[in-house]
Parts: sequence; C-alpha cells; structure tokens
Amino acid sequence: MNNIDQQIKQALNEEYHELIAENEAIEANPFKQMGAGFKGKMKWIYIQVMFFSVVFFAVAIYAIYQFYHEQEVKSLIGWGVTIIVFVVLSQLAKIWYWSELGRNRVIREVKLLELQVAHLIDRMNQK
Repeated sequence: MNNIDQQIKQALNEEYHELIAENEAIEANPFKQMGAGFKGKMKWIYIQVMFFSVVFFAVAIYAIYQFYHEQEVKSLIGWGVTIIVFVVLSQLAKIWYWSELGRNRVIREVKLLELQVAHLIDRMNQK
C-alpha cells in the first residue's frame, strides 16, 4: 500500500511541476496563449473560426472598395449593409476566440489549484 501511495505522490509531483512550467511559458504573452489553443482538442474549431474571420474581413474590404466606387444610392445602401454585416461577423468571431482563450486560461489555473490542494492535503496527512 505504501508503494502505491509513493507512486501517486510522485505522479502528482511530476504533473504539478510540468503544469507550472507550461503555465509560466504560456502566461508570458498572448501569442503563446494562442499557440497553446491550437494544440488542444478544439484546434480545428479555432482554425475554422480564424479562417472565417479572415474571409469575413476580406469581404468587408471588398465591399468598402465597391462602396467607394458606386454611384447609385440603392447600390450604396446594399454595399453599406454588406460592410456592416461582415465587419460585425468578423468581430464576433474574434470575440468568441478571445473568450475561449480566457476560458482555457481559467481551466489551466483550476488544474493548478487542484494540484496544489492535493499537495496540501498530502502534507497535512503526513503530519
């Protein structure tokens, strides 16, 4: 029984130090946080959201170009609405992505707290 307890403690200790090292590396700047997001389970969704965000922005730029060169009022209104819709869609995609980055950050912190509580309980049991 004691051997199993030691193995569990060793595994928790290794996981704790690994999580702290990963957290410190990712916490450094937002670009590393974005990179960590593309390594997780939802990386394909993140890639799709970024792709569509770029497409929406490109369509908005094209609509701005067409709006600038248009002469008729009816067409101006159409291109204006297109600009507004695609800029809003682009920003919605980016807001969703940044909120997901925040969620991932919170999850990392909760894991770290769980490991710290497990270590604290382990220390209290040893005394």
